[in-house]
Amino acid sequence: MATSSLMNTQLRLVLETGVDENGKSIFRSKNFNNIKPSATPDALFAVALALAPLQQHSLFAVERNDSSDLQA
Repeated sequence: MATSSLMNTQLRLVLETGVDENGKSIFRSKNFNNIKPSATPDALFAVALALAPLQQHSLFAVERNDSSDLQA
């Protein structure tokens, strides 16, 4: 049976930078690495909300990306 161990966590802010000629939104991401894997979703969301006013564009979404190592 395989096991997994959490290797690292990344916080991603998805920012809406404008619209294209067809009226569809254009998005850009800012990634923050070296996040503690034990960070709670509430804590990460609070950090994202604190960082949002410091960005040039408006916050559209907050994502958490976890990477795991799978071993046999």
